[in-house]
Amino acid sequence: MGHRAVYVLRLKIILPDKASFEHTALNRITFGARQEDVQLVQGMGWRAWAEDQLSPPTGDEAEVANHLSKRTMRIMYAYQGPAGDSPGWPGIDERRPLNYLNADVQSLWEMVSKTEITIAPNERKRIQEELSAATWIRNTHATFQVREFMADFWNNHFNVGRQDDIYGSAALPTFDRSVIRSRVFGNFRDLLEAVATSTAMLRYLDNAASTAEHPNENYARELLELHTMGIQAYLGVRPNQFDKSPDGFTDDDIVQASRAFSGWTVAQGQQGPQGPLPFSGAFFYNPLQHNDLADQFMGIDLSKIKGSMAQGRAILDIAASHPSTADFVCVKLCRRIFGDDPPPRVIDRAKAAWMTHLTAPDQIGQVLRAILLDGTEIGQSPSKLRRPYERVIALLRTTNTEVNAYNGAFDAVSTLGDGLFAWPTPEGRPDHDAHWYSTAAHLETWDLMLHVLSHASFRTTLTKQTPKDITTSPEALVDYWVDRLVGYRLRPEGMQALIDDINGPIGLTAAFASGGIMNMESALRRFMAIIAASPEFAMR
Repeated sequence: MGHRAVYVLRLKIILPDKASFEHTALNRITFGARQEDVQLVQGMGWRAWAEDQLSPPTGDEAEVANHLSKRTMRIMYAYQGPAGDSPGWPGIDERRPLNYLNADVQSLWEMVSKTEITIAPNERKRIQEELSAATWIRNTHATFQVREFMADFWNNHFNVGRQDDIYGSAALPTFDRSVIRSRVFGNFRDLLEAVATSTAMLRYLDNAASTAEHPNENYARELLELHTMGIQAYLGVRPNQFDKSPDGFTDDDIVQASRAFSGWTVAQGQQGPQGPLPFSGAFFYNPLQHNDLADQFMGIDLSKIKGSMAQGRAILDIAASHPSTADFVCVKLCRRIFGDDPPPRVIDRAKAAWMTHLTAPDQIGQVLRAILLDGTEIGQSPSKLRRPYERVIALLRTTNTEVNAYNGAFDAVSTLGDGLFAWPTPEGRPDHDAHWYSTAAHLETWDLMLHVLSHASFRTTLTKQTPKDITTSPEALVDYWVDRLVGYRLRPEGMQALIDDINGPIGLTAAFASGGIMNMESALRRFMAIIAASPEFAMR
């Protein structure tokens, strides 16, 4: 889908010893630099490409939207007869479009409320299967790769684990579509409130259950520790309510914030000002659940701030504009792009842009411009390890593989701790290389890369992509495909190992000599997975 690159056929490719500026820059801010992407950037220039990426269309681009609209996945479960209060449900075995992907929260909640009564619980899992399948498709095929990269970043920053609550989990497609994806380059303060009022987050961090009598502190704490100022701004326990500092937050500030955000809930059948609220899952400010005792928060007297949601919004204003938030989020973003030790100059530029554009509608986009365009660091040597999921998507992209709806996307990398929307705790998955260094993890990732290239949901024809005039030369085959997947020469022993494999009993030489298309295709797919297992491919 959408891959129409034309490659120059040549027997001898002179591979560079290191990646080009364009290849490295693309790998850092996309899900994998394809050869045609590098050529595009070299032709139009890095600045023009980056500016184009920061101005994507609203919603999915037409080609991706069309592809998603035509995908189907199998769903199957057995007939369940009447049992107790449940009348049961019919058995299902069908291929169904991605109907839940764009459903509204109310429709999803209504369906979930009937599961295990008149609807099979498999339907709850289907919501997540569709969202995961769509994410694989978008990450692989979207032209606007920087949006995909940033959607991944923000979904992890504002992590909502799908296992915690069936109703919060059911709202994740809306969270991803309407809260995160629509604001990846927007204003952080706006994004913060969209997250705070989202059904998924309100249920995940329990603020939907916060009451006037018992304000829940979960969301208030994570707002300050994980979403904005960071744990480095935590000043500890300060029991004197007048001992407030604008430099950071205390346990008492968390208490005051929990009071301010009480009443920020969802309509879930509880009592409202005019009677019972519907069970719709929609955001609702409920004054009956609001605690009005909030006072000093980081030196600001909240008791003087009146209005239904005014106190909570005042806290969002304070947190979003605090220098600690600029530091925490910008360092985290630079680490995601550059690795464990991002260049200090890049961090300084990002923080300066963050504070300069606090109220700009494209604040996050301006920060990215400072990172990507105001220096040359983005194109310097690779220094970030790809997560297992990133390695799989990069393999699919660089082999021009068409990704279709895949049930296995739901849990394909979950055992490696890299499943989509699957990290169980609010801090999101770790982003330090050491977390992903593991022999067992590498072996499972390699096995997964072999699996996806042979799975029916993934379509590619590597025999047609391989120039015929190189099929008799092991060295030319290695050079061609290493160039496609990695962009520069592997270490000498790596290049030699690939040549030895081609000449081995199940290698490409034997497959091409047999003349069988299936043998050649199978051997090429295996060979791609071997290149993708290299340390060089593991870096971006």
